[in-house]
Amino acid sequence: MSALQRVAAIAVALIVVVGITVLALGAAGGPIAIGPGPGPSASAEPSASPSTEPSTGEGSPEPTSSAGPPSPDDEEVLAMLSEIEEQVIAIRGLPSAGIGPADLITRAELGVELQALFDDEYSPDERERDNFVLRAFGLLGPDEDVAELQLQLLGDQVLGFYDETDQRMVVVTDAGLDAAAKLTYAHEYTHALQDAAFGLDTLETDAVGEDDRSLARITLIEGDATVTMLAWALKHLGPEELLQIGTDTILPDTTGIPSWMLNQLQFPYTTGQVWVGAMSGDPLAPDFTEVDAAYADPPDSTEQVMDPTLQSWNQREQPVDVQLPNLVAELGDGWEEIDSSPVGQASIGIMLDHFGAETASAAADGWGGDRAITLSGPDEQFAMVWRLAWETPEDATEFADAYETVVDALPFPAEVVAINETEVLVVHASTDDLLAEVQSAVN
Repeated sequence: MSALQRVAAIAVALIVVVGITVLALGAAGGPIAIGPGPGPSASAEPSASPSTEPSTGEGSPEPTSSAGPPSPDDEEVLAMLSEIEEQVIAIRGLPSAGIGPADLITRAELGVELQALFDDEYSPDERERDNFVLRAFGLLGPDEDVAELQLQLLGDQVLGFYDETDQRMVVVTDAGLDAAAKLTYAHEYTHALQDAAFGLDTLETDAVGEDDRSLARITLIEGDATVTMLAWALKHLGPEELLQIGTDTILPDTTGIPSWMLNQLQFPYTTGQVWVGAMSGDPLAPDFTEVDAAYADPPDSTEQVMDPTLQSWNQREQPVDVQLPNLVAELGDGWEEIDSSPVGQASIGIMLDHFGAETASAAADGWGGDRAITLSGPDEQFAMVWRLAWETPEDATEFADAYETVVDALPFPAEVVAINETEVLVVHASTDDLLAEVQSAVN
C-alpha cells in the first residue's frame, strides 16, 4: 500500500521531529523528562500553525538569498555546526560528507522550502492515487486528504533537514542554536554521511510495488541516524541541555490526525533505534560494523527489522511472493489497477491497532508475505483485494479473527475469509454485488 509507506518516506526525506527524539532519549536511558503536552503522548509530530503555513499561490514569498559574507552571528553558528559535524563523524566512523557549510535560513524561508520540497516529492497525481487507496482500505474518510494531513504534520517546529537532492544541510536559525537544534543537526548530518558513503538512492526506498521493503530500508536509515544522534547527545550535551529537550518540547495537538499516520511516521525512528541499537551495542560507544554491512545487503521486509533479538534479521527469511489474478481483465471495461504492493508486517499491525483490534501486534506476527491490489471502476466503484500468507494455521486464524474488527468498522462492504490453512483473503468493495463478484474472480 504505497500511500501508507509514502507518509513515512516523505517525512524521512525532509525532517527530524524533536518529539520522536525525546521518546528515543527516554528509551535509551538518558536523563529526559517528558512533560505533558496538548495531545497524546505517543504522538511525535508537530501540528501546523496558520501563521507559518506556506502559501502556494501567486505572490508567495521567495526565500531570501543567503549568499554573501555571513554575519558574525552566522559565523558563530557555522562554527558550532562544524564542531557537531566533526563529533558525529568521530562517532559514526564515516568520512566527511564534503558538502560544505550548512545553509542558514529563517523560519519563513523554511516554510517556502518545505512546500517546494513537498510538491516536488509528491505530485498531484500521486496524492490523488494515495487518497483513493487509503479510502479503499478505510484509512481515510471521503473528506480527508492525505497531503493536507501530512502538511499539518510538517508544521512549524522543523529545525532543519538534509536535502538529499542537492546534498546540503539546511538549518533554521531564528531561535539560535539551542539543544534541540543541535540534536536535530547531529541526526540530519548523519544522513549526509550515509548518503556520501553508501548512496541513499541505491536503497530504492521509492521503488514502485515494494512498499514493505521500502519501509524496512527507511528504518535502517533512520535507526542508524537515531542511534548516532543519541550517542552524540549523551556524550556532548550536558544534563541541563538534555533536560531542556525533555521539558521544553511541547508535544503538539494532533487532533484530526489518524492514529495510523502518527504510528507510521514514528515507526522508522523508534523501531529503527531498537534494531540498529541491537546491532551496534553500547549506546555510548556504538560499533557500526554490522550496520555498515546492512547498506550493502539491506532488509527486504519490515519483519526483518522488528525483532530486537536480531533472529529475524540474521535468518533473513524472504517474504512469500504472493500473486493475484488479473482482476482488471476479470472485471471488464472501465476498470483500472491503481496500486499493487505488499503491505507487510509493520503496516498490518499499525492498521489493526488503528481499527481497535485488541491483539494487533500479535495478529501481525507470523506474517509470511502478502499482496494488496486496489482497483478503480466505472461510476466511482472501487475494490481492494488483499491476499496474505502466514507461517502457520494459527497465525492465519489469529489475523482473520483480528481483521473482523476492521470489517465491523468499515463504512462499505468487506469480508475476510480463509483460502486454505495458511492463507487469508480480504476483500473491500463499494457494493455488496461487487464484493461477491470480486471474490468469485479471485477464487
